[in-house]
Amino acid sequence: MMSRPDPGPRRIGNALDRLLGSMRAPSVDVLDSVFSRWEEIVGAELAAHTQPAAIDGDQLVVSVDDPTWASEFRWLEPHVLERVREVSGSDRITRLLVRVKPRR
Repeated sequence: MMSRPDPGPRRIGNALDRLLGSMRAPSVDVLDSVFSRWEEIVGAELAAHTQPAAIDGDQLVVSVDDPTWASEFRWLEPHVLERVREVSGSDRITRLLVRVKPRR
């Protein structure tokens, strides 16, 4: 049996994109856009009280610091999803899940 030659080093981003794609998750670029450009997506005031916590398949999990902001964020969900699509250039995130952070 012939073995294939080792192709050498590969870019980690490409490997991560393949892995994320197999899990039906957004690409590394989409993840980076959402997490690094959050304030641009939701605006300064909302960003001060919210943060993206995780992406699970097509769902963005957002942590908020108070139940009042959770209600506001849920009301703005269609707008936030549209901004995520615009900023990330992807339509892979189609739902939001808002979680209130426990108080310490």
